[in-house]
Amino acid sequence: MAAIFPSDLIALIFVLIAAFGLYGLNKLVLYIAKATNRLSNEAINKLNFALKVGSMGIILYLIIAGFPILEAIPAEYSAIITGAVSTGLAFVSSEIFANLVSGLLLFVVDPFDLGHVVKIKGHKGIIREITLTKVVIETFDNIMIEFSNTEIVSSKITNYTVFIDKVDNFGEFRKLVETPQDKGSARVDVDIGFERESRYQRLKEVYNEAKEHDYELVHAYTFRMNFPFEYFRIKIDKAAKICIKYKEIFGFRPRFHIVDVGLDVDVKFRILTFNSKSLLNKQPDFAHKLYEIILEEEDY
Repeated sequence: MAAIFPSDLIALIFVLIAAFGLYGLNKLVLYIAKATNRLSNEAINKLNFALKVGSMGIILYLIIAGFPILEAIPAEYSAIITGAVSTGLAFVSSEIFANLVSGLLLFVVDPFDLGHVVKIKGHKGIIREITLTKVVIETFDNIMIEFSNTEIVSSKITNYTVFIDKVDNFGEFRKLVETPQDKGSARVDVDIGFERESRYQRLKEVYNEAKEHDYELVHAYTFRMNFPFEYFRIKIDKAAKICIKYKEIFGFRPRFHIVDVGLDVDVKFRILTFNSKSLLNKQPDFAHKLYEIILEEEDY
């Protein structure tokens, strides 16, 4: 098949123009999509991903079909050159290709999106960037960690974020945010004496507020703290008071329940909030105050 351009120079110029044009077009489409406020962050991220894949396909086609010099290579040498280049590219780009394939897989499976609170390979944080080859999260220590897509695909992912638009009713929402301990008898905060509203009523309040104000995301973040068995009741009472103070920050009072009892008491805390920024900025401070209670000496 004849090349689509009469000379290599014209082909080069056209490819460069196409590359810059596609880049500008992608930016313009994303700008319009964000300015209309009709698409969620998840939809915009998928649109960005699709535009990048399409642009790469167009540029690759123009390079392969556009340069006449590729037709001038004798057939006997073409196979040798193709084999050598293919072998070299296999070594150089195997990881890149694997990341691209993993990126496509993540695009289809869709385990998380921008702004979601996740745990990947033991690191907890907020998704800040998703590209064809990598994912970047910001941890609660304000550290940016970059994972290749191949790492993501082969790792266990915990997503603490519920996308409200995908939830059809309260029953489904309740299943997504409740932990196994919520359904058992390991909860100790219900009889502390503070805000004795039922678990059902509290979750219903979160769900109704999300629907009423069109919140897209609800973050149900959990973490554990080990309390000493001695004076446990005294310390957990103090922890309950700290939880009440943080209701104004997170929007809802953090809850807790016992996970395991041994030499220490393993207590899981859960924060429900619509604001990932407050979670990122204030959760470390909240955990620090709990840690101070754990280390505090009791005069009893």
